[in-house]
Amino acid sequence: MEFIRSKKTALTIDMAPMIDIVFQLLIFFMLSSSFLAPSLKLTLPKAIQHDGRESELVVVSADKTGNIYINTQKVPKEELKFQLENRFAKDEKKAVHLRGDAEMPYKFFVEIMDIARRAGAQQINIVHEGDPSQAVSSQGSGGGHNP
Repeated sequence: MEFIRSKKTALTIDMAPMIDIVFQLLIFFMLSSSFLAPSLKLTLPKAIQHDGRESELVVVSADKTGNIYINTQKVPKEELKFQLENRFAKDEKKAVHLRGDAEMPYKFFVEIMDIARRAGAQQINIVHEGDPSQAVSSQGSGGGHNP
């Protein structure tokens, strides 16, 4: 007499749902990390004691017509060094985030960087926007990070 053996089922995990979730998480973190400075208008509560360890973010912006701004305050080019020195006196990090218009002359860009260095900037970060078409192609090649 011949016995019929039941076939043992292989214990495997379907990977398709897990891959879908990983891709969704990847897209979520890529999109949420691209918002550097949220522009929410909040009325924050006031405190008596201030933690002095927080450093102020110094953003120097320049447009193609030659107007210079520190954060949102317009500053003449002649006063830029003085204004930056005052801000660096309170800041131990001494970092400047430089935002320039795409149409701005290169000479003007270098002059602003030179003024920031003479004012005591130890770090100059150039702020730019990533090209969405380049971001997709660089993911496949394992390339760099576009903030």
